[in-house]
Amino acid sequence: MGDNYYPTVDTAFIVANIIKSGKVIPDSQLKVGSSITFVLKGNKALHKRLVKMREVDGSINYMQATGLAVIFGFIGDLLAWCEENRDWKEGGYFVRENGILELEETEEE
Repeated sequence: MGDNYYPTVDTAFIVANIIKSGKVIPDSQLKVGSSITFVLKGNKALHKRLVKMREVDGSINYMQATGLAVIFGFIGDLLAWCEENRDWKEGGYFVRENGILELEETEEE
């Protein structure tokens, strides 16, 4: 289970960017239960080319999303998506006021 402080990322966004990257075999997507797998292109052993992710309620956690974004080369798109859809930028949530972004104050315990 992910840290509640970090945002979740929609599975559809991640899957679309993985396919768009061109690094996977297009028809290799397989969904079993809450797990989704892809097979990378290439001729190495299958267990070395298998990429797995687990979704919960149509989303995956931020840590797994960033790992996949690094592997498939869409980290910039992921950060832009988080800013637009989850109000998350540079490691913290922000509040939009009059078009100006301000980091949200968090209480430390």
